[in-house]
Amino acid sequence: MEPEKETEQKSEEKTPLPIKSLRTYQGDVEEAVLKNNYSASSILVAEQNRNQDGLLNIGTPKDSGARNKFFILVGSIMLILGVITISAVFYIRSKDQVIIQQQTKTLIGFLEEKIIPITNSTREKLITDILAEKKSFTLPVNSVLYLNTVNASSTPINVENILSLIAPQMPSSLVRSFDGEYMLGVYSFDTNEPFLILTTSDFASSFSGMLKWEKDMVSDFGKLFSISQNTGSTTMEFKDEVLRNKDLRILQDNNKKTILLYSFIDKNTLVITTNENIFNAIIGKYNVSKQIR
Repeated sequence: MEPEKETEQKSEEKTPLPIKSLRTYQGDVEEAVLKNNYSASSILVAEQNRNQDGLLNIGTPKDSGARNKFFILVGSIMLILGVITISAVFYIRSKDQVIIQQQTKTLIGFLEEKIIPITNSTREKLITDILAEKKSFTLPVNSVLYLNTVNASSTPINVENILSLIAPQMPSSLVRSFDGEYMLGVYSFDTNEPFLILTTSDFASSFSGMLKWEKDMVSDFGKLFSISQNTGSTTMEFKDEVLRNKDLRILQDNNKKTILLYSFIDKNTLVITTNENIFNAIIGKYNVSKQIR
């Protein structure tokens, strides 16, 4: 019988011990109640106290006042900078608007202005001064130089006086038909070319007067518009042309190159210049300036 007992003991030794189940909150509570005679209510209170003690106590930082002051200061600075920026933008725009208004006080906008005193000036000196400005004008293509002809008081000279100097053979009836607003200037294109813009409130008189003056235009404007003096002695005559829906009167040399033209671009505005390219560019400037004014 002893061998059998020995076998039973070995089998008992080999039998694995039961694995205790995982601990849970409920199991801990039950074990505590059994061992220490705790009540369920006392355990619940204890657990609540433990949770409250374990909470992170977020208090007010000691430097919160300094931080608040810092953020207030930064916010104030940003606000002031914003106000300054907005004010600067409005100021710059207003200055640009003033410049535009000043540059469109004439019939088309311009990039540069030159004052040419007329008091006691001769025709020869005036034309020489204009040609000197034409030669020295170096702004980019499509730029306008405004030649502001003034009297002794630095105010623009009236149209009758300027026309009597640069166009002495212009019919007096034509001179009287023009209004006071005019513009003498130089346009930069493939070459620098002079132009003259005149205004009228009597289209019929101005148009008929221009037709009468055609025979003397080259003689009057020859030097100013760099027209060969031999051209004036030929039998060339002005002829009609249409450009951008505008009726032009043009004068061409023997090579069919336009050397002088004029056109009433509307019932109140006359443009005189040297060729179609300059005329076309002036029309564009005139239309823009007309919208701004």
